[in-house]
Amino acid sequence: MSTIQGGPGRGRYLIIANDNRRLRRFVDDAHKDPDLDLIETIGPNDAPHTAVYEMAHNKAATLQQGFQAEGALKIEPDKPLSLFGDV
Repeated sequence: MSTIQGGPGRGRYLIIANDNRRLRRFVDDAHKDPDLDLIETIGPNDAPHTAVYEMAHNKAATLQQGFQAEGALKIEPDKPLSLFGDV
């Protein structure tokens, strides 16, 4: 996993969990944080495996450090998908 670089600006990030209960707790707790804007969750409504957030790059870097220490969640930049690679 690459290290997220903090800095000015905002971006979209994926929060990923192998344990959907842990992700659900994160999503529930994140509603209290005004720096995190939930865009959508991916997976079954009652058991999502990924959440898409918009947040400051510095916030993403801070979350990554905490997630690495905890080990239950991962964060990575949300990148557009392309069927044929970079077009």
